[in-house]
Amino acid sequence: MTAGRAALVATIAAAAAAAGGLGGGGGAAGAKTRTTSVGIGEREFRISVYRKHVLPGKVRFNVTNHGEDAHNLRVIGPGSGGPQRATSPEIKANAQDTLTVTLRTRGIYKLVCTLADHESRGMVSFVRVVKKL
Repeated sequence: MTAGRAALVATIAAAAAAAGGLGGGGGAAGAKTRTTSVGIGEREFRISVYRKHVLPGKVRFNVTNHGEDAHNLRVIGPGSGGPQRATSPEIKANAQDTLTVTLRTRGIYKLVCTLADHESRGMVSFVRVVKKL
């Protein structure tokens, strides 16, 4: 094998390993490190969720405020009466924030804006943690 070909093979193998394509098993260890990204759009007075079903594990909510008012995002659950999992800081108009939370238990998690009367005016949505997609 030529030196150039060996370098190409090593590069491909390194990229595959970094993506989780190579290596021993990858089973439970891979599941623990998985992070699912979920896009969230907020505006007066609604929350749009761009991925409504996720697997158990870390979830990164990428929140964009498309509105004129400031908003935030609180994750509650599972169940609407469940514990508060995390709350983002106030997100100003046309700004973004990222909120990462570990959701281990299957079920429905409530997403709300807790500023002023935003929740009662419709800033509520949901994401479901499922066993399989």
